[in-house]
Amino acid sequence: MYTIKDVAKRAGVSVATVSRVLNGTETVREQTRRQVEEAIEALQYSPNGLGRNLRRLETKKILVVLSTISNQFHSRIVRGIEDRAAEHGYTVLIGTTRDRLETLLRYFEMIQTREVDGAIFMSTHFCKPEEADFLTQAYPIVCACEPMPDGRIPYVGIDDEQAARDAAGYLVSCGHKRIGLICGGKLTRDTYGSSYLREKGFRKVMEENGLPLLEADIFREGLTYNSGKRAAQQMVRQEGLPDAVFACSDAAALGLIRELYTNGYTVPGDISVMGFDNTAMSEVFYPSVTTVSQPQYEIGCQAMELLLARIAGKEGERRLLPHEIICRESTRSKKAKPESFAACTNVPISTSEA
Repeated sequence: MYTIKDVAKRAGVSVATVSRVLNGTETVREQTRRQVEEAIEALQYSPNGLGRNLRRLETKKILVVLSTISNQFHSRIVRGIEDRAAEHGYTVLIGTTRDRLETLLRYFEMIQTREVDGAIFMSTHFCKPEEADFLTQAYPIVCACEPMPDGRIPYVGIDDEQAARDAAGYLVSCGHKRIGLICGGKLTRDTYGSSYLREKGFRKVMEENGLPLLEADIFREGLTYNSGKRAAQQMVRQEGLPDAVFACSDAAALGLIRELYTNGYTVPGDISVMGFDNTAMSEVFYPSVTTVSQPQYEIGCQAMELLLARIAGKEGERRLLPHEIICRESTRSKKAKPESFAACTNVPISTSEA
């Protein structure tokens, strides 16, 4: 059975263009339309019948697209989405891409054939800017936590760059000078949106404080638990540990701490570690992890509110929610009162015991 992706490939056009032809959009050039129609006929492609019949009706279903369900950070956000959706009579379908483009395209097809009324994406590794532009104009779509680089799609999350600045600033206020970083891929918006912004904010603080950022102390392993373990394995082979490490996720921070312990190092005795997200595990882990807290449940609630507004035909918007630094056991101070950092940044800092 052929998909809309197969039609696009045969016709030599984008998936968005095929969708325009199927929906009868007048902006498609006649020659392009013929190419698409010929490809449809050759492949005997037929859009989902149920979706076609429901094209002008509500399904009362929305789709939430994640890269994986194993990320603990997503659970509270999904709970917020589900609670707000239930208040309005909507059912939530969960789809995982595992970072596979072909899987993602199948979810796009569900949106385009109106099998769901709209979608919330928690991963932005999905389409070219021009396709994103078309999709957000034609269909109700919202991003949560991971913004599109150019802001084309309505978004709710935190200011990741400022949050990273505050996290790095806190480590600097503790007296740390050599600070490492665990992040996603290359410093580009085309890979990890939030990780890009967090690295950007981190670098700015290091530069502003005249602190060296050694390339050997930047570990582009990703944001998972195993990413943190791999970073630790590299770290212990180097000449001396950094004073502290800022991990762009709690999962990576936990993996780092565990692997350092396996190699005979203690946290925070030998090195301070700071995470990001404030997942449940960051609190119960030993040592409990100093982290940047995101209002995960509220992000889910507001993402659903944005989607309901888009379903109702209203314009999208960008919402940034407040973050907070949670001080726990994984960081130590070389100064008497690092808490003074809160006063000079206006960032809430709280102390939480595991």
